[in-house]
Amino acid sequence: MSKGLRLVAPLVFWAFTAAPTFVKSGSEESFDLAAYSSPEPKKGSLASKLFESASYQPVIDTAVEEIYLALSNHELNKALELTDRLLSEFPNFYLGHMLKGDILSLKAGRPLTKIGDMPDVPKGKQEELTELREEAIARFKAVKDRPQRDLLPAELVELNDDQRYVILIDTTRSRLFLYENAFPQPRLVTDFYVSQGKMGAVKVREGDKRTPIGVYTITELLPKEKLTDFYGPIALPIDYPNAWDKRLGKTGYGIWLHGMPKHYVSRPPKASDGCVVLANQDLLALKKFVDIGSTQVVISERLDFVPIDVWQSHRKAALRMVDTWKKDLEKGFSKGIYHYASDVKIDGQGLIEWQKNQQISNKSFGKISIDDLTVMRYPSDKDMMLVSFRQEDKLSGEIRKQQYWMKVGTRWQIVQEDTFKL
Repeated sequence: MSKGLRLVAPLVFWAFTAAPTFVKSGSEESFDLAAYSSPEPKKGSLASKLFESASYQPVIDTAVEEIYLALSNHELNKALELTDRLLSEFPNFYLGHMLKGDILSLKAGRPLTKIGDMPDVPKGKQEELTELREEAIARFKAVKDRPQRDLLPAELVELNDDQRYVILIDTTRSRLFLYENAFPQPRLVTDFYVSQGKMGAVKVREGDKRTPIGVYTITELLPKEKLTDFYGPIALPIDYPNAWDKRLGKTGYGIWLHGMPKHYVSRPPKASDGCVVLANQDLLALKKFVDIGSTQVVISERLDFVPIDVWQSHRKAALRMVDTWKKDLEKGFSKGIYHYASDVKIDGQGLIEWQKNQQISNKSFGKISIDDLTVMRYPSDKDMMLVSFRQEDKLSGEIRKQQYWMKVGTRWQIVQEDTFKL
C-alpha cells in the first residue's frame, strides 16, 4: 500500500462515519458512527479473552467492539487483523465478512457512504445486506450505549437472598444484561447481543411475531436432544403469558430464550417469531447463571438506568409501601382494604366476591411475617410494580403471594393479588 493511500484511507473512513448521511436506508434513523467512537481503546478487552468460549465474556461482541474501535481510531490494519482472526474462529459470521469487505475497500481508497457499501448487489441479496447493516448498527451502538457502572436498572428494586441472578432484556438496544444480586444492590456481570421478534416488541396475541414485555420466570431447560438444530444447543422457556398478561387478555405461548442453527453465528435484531435469540456460545455461558424455576427475565422496550442515589430512593419508597400494607393488614382487613383498588382481582375474583367467599371481613390475621421479598418495577409502566414474597400468619398459614401494584393518582394500590399454598 502506498504512503498516500495509508494516509487517505483512514480519513475517508472517518469522513463517512461522521457524515449525517450514514444511515440504514432512505429516511430511516440516522446513525453517526463518529459520535460513538472512543479516543482511547479499552484496557484488558483485547485478545486475552477474545476467543475463550468457556468465559462469560461475550466472544462475538468483544471482537466486534475491538474492530469498531480500531476503525474509529483509523487503524485499518488492526481492524483487518482482528476481523481475520474473528472469521478464522467463526467462518459463518456473515457480519464479519461484510465488515471485512468495507475494510478492504477503505484500504484500497474507495470512499464508502454506509456500512456494507457493496456495489451491484443482486436483488435477492439486498434484504440480507440490509439485515446485516441493522445488526452492525445495533452492535456498534452497544459499544457506547452500555450503561455506566455507577448506574443501576430501575426495574430491579429488591431481590430476595436466594435470587442469585436476574436477566434483563432491552429490545430497543438488542441487548441482554445479566445482573448479580450483590446485596443490597445489583451488579452487572455481562451483556450480550440478542435478536427479538420480527415485528418488534409488545406481544399481544398468538402469531403476531412480537416479543412480550413483562417479568417472567425461566420454567425449564430443554436439552438439544429435545430440539431441532434451529433452536441451537439448549432452550430456556419462560412463563408467558404471566398473570398480568392474562388479565389483559394477551394470548400466545412458547416464548423461549434459545440459540440458532449451527451454520449461523448471529441473526438480525428482528428475526424470530417472538423468542429471544442468542449466539450459541453466549447461550451456553448464560446457562451457568440460571436456576430453573426461580431465575427471572425482565423484558423491556427500554431499560431505565438511574444513578445509585435515585435507585436507593426508589427502593426505600417501595419497601415502605409494602411494610405499610402489612402493618395495616395486621390491624384487620377493614384497615388493609385501603391498599386494594376497587377493580382488584384477588385469586381471580373481584374484591366483594372474594371477601364473601373467604368470610374474611371480621377475621384477624394477627402478626404477619414476610420473607423472600422481591420487588420489580414493571417494564411496561413506570407506575406499576410486581411484588412477591412468602407470607405467614395465623389466618392464612404459610403462603406465597404475588401482587401487582399500580399508582392510581397519588396512591399506590394493589390491582391484582394471587396466592399460592406452600
